[in-house]
Amino acid sequence: MPICPACGSENRASARFCWNCAARLPEPFPIQLPTSAPRPTQEDTSWLAATLLCDESSHAMVQASGVPTTPRSVLPDSHQEYAMDQAQDQTQPIGPTRIGGRYEVISDDALPAITVKDCQPWRRCWACGSLENEEGVSFCTNCGAALEERAYDGILVPADTDTGIVLIPTIEDEAARAILPTIWDRVEEDGQVLILQCTDSTEPVVVPLDELAALRLGLHLAHLLEVLHAQGLALGPVDLADLEVTAAGQPRLHKTPHLRRFTSDESADAIRTDLHELAGLLATVTSTPRTTQRLSEDAALNAQEELDLALILYQVRTDAITTATDLAVRLEALLSEQTRPLPLYQQVGAYSDTGMVRDHNEDSFLVLNLSMDNNAARRACGFYIVADGMGGHAAGEVASGLAIRGASEVLLREYLTPTLDLNADYDQEAVQAIVHRAIMQANEYVLREGQARGNDMGTTLTMALVVGDRVIIGNVGDSRAYLYRDGTLRRISKDHSLVMRLVELGQITEDDIYSHPQRNAVLRSLGDKLDIEIDLFYERVHAGDALLLCSDGQWEMTRDPEMVRILAAHADPQQACQHLVAAANQAGGEDNITSVLVKFE
Repeated sequence: MPICPACGSENRASARFCWNCAARLPEPFPIQLPTSAPRPTQEDTSWLAATLLCDESSHAMVQASGVPTTPRSVLPDSHQEYAMDQAQDQTQPIGPTRIGGRYEVISDDALPAITVKDCQPWRRCWACGSLENEEGVSFCTNCGAALEERAYDGILVPADTDTGIVLIPTIEDEAARAILPTIWDRVEEDGQVLILQCTDSTEPVVVPLDELAALRLGLHLAHLLEVLHAQGLALGPVDLADLEVTAAGQPRLHKTPHLRRFTSDESADAIRTDLHELAGLLATVTSTPRTTQRLSEDAALNAQEELDLALILYQVRTDAITTATDLAVRLEALLSEQTRPLPLYQQVGAYSDTGMVRDHNEDSFLVLNLSMDNNAARRACGFYIVADGMGGHAAGEVASGLAIRGASEVLLREYLTPTLDLNADYDQEAVQAIVHRAIMQANEYVLREGQARGNDMGTTLTMALVVGDRVIIGNVGDSRAYLYRDGTLRRISKDHSLVMRLVELGQITEDDIYSHPQRNAVLRSLGDKLDIEIDLFYERVHAGDALLLCSDGQWEMTRDPEMVRILAAHADPQQACQHLVAAANQAGGEDNITSVLVKFE
């Protein structure tokens, strides 16, 4: 048996902390926490830290009396009123106000709500949940927390009560119990049942939620309803104020006032009510408007294939979804559709040329294509960047190169490593934020170098971060991103140029862009200022599609119809890029020419 080096007390073999003075014992032992143990609140943690750091004179008093002598001033306010001298309590007879010989009633003014004090705190450590302490110990031998009387809130109701929190201990499914209020203890005595609730550290739901967060919340609650309905239980209305989110993102109900049993005759209505209440909750947390739709049979079939949350909520309200299982299946399908990109493979071609007029090439491009296959799970991603530098010799090419370096550093650091986890969900907003940060760093690199050199170097930049069938486009300037699908070329990006602004104002046509004397004047570029505006675009690609990134030296010289002809004529993306550049040179090659083509299979 380990002997405490501080007070000399003998402890049981598995103890990590002395039962008498909380000193750490010399032999290391693994911590074994019950999986269902509640986590201590910040208030509890602060109190525990103060207890463990009390001075030696306090420990000496503990050795003499066998009880903790931590000053009351370090106890949490909610517990100071109920803390008692344990030595005195050992000789106190069990009075009629104790329940189960353990819990002493402090307040029952608002029955069934009740507050009790645990007079046998050694039975279960409040900090770690350990059940291995023995009677009379002052400190938990597993975590060192002082074992003293603490107050708990709960309810006291007749044992045959069939509503509310009293039903939670009857639910065996662990996943469902993790969403419901945490039950600290259940004691039945003289036809009464005492249910004590433990409140974990949680965060309230901040609305509105984005759709992914709402889908995860809805899926958790739909699975909860599955379990409850299978046991003949109905959850009833859920108030948003009764819903919290744990640090791990798990939803938690801290009240279930309407939880009840239903009979077989009530089954259909109870289940329907629960589904409608959940749909209403999801509409509230996402601010989804309630709309009425009239669909033809064909439109209804298409709607089944193009799921969104608003449609699912509509199907619940119109009773097209009638079970919690059906609702969970639809929510899971939508969540998977949004977070699990299809593993389309990417064939890539890239080519750059000085052109027929310029004496050096200020364009730069980056192509990085990664495919991973593990245990039949596949993921393909790629980073593609085209930058058109400005500022003359030894400036424009430096600017475009620095922009690619700055952007790729962020992409490699923040996205490449995480994406190797094939189980990780795709988060569109997170990926868009990464692309935005990548371009911001590219801009900073160019701006700082230009300031150091004392020149006005700059560059345009268009980039694509591709994951499976999901594409995020970032653009600054007049380099372009196109989507080629079924023989049609569609421009994704928007030019930040003077001529495009004149088109928007109706002063010139799009055809005038190619011949306007100020067609090379850009209104936005990297290196201009620290705080720049960045356009972001989201696309879903299909097998057979192609993504084209190119500098203005390409699209100005060849124009869209010619590029369509070349893309249709050449299946190999590298050959297509070379022919695109050759066509631009044949048309005059007035600027540097760069094209990057990504085909999806």
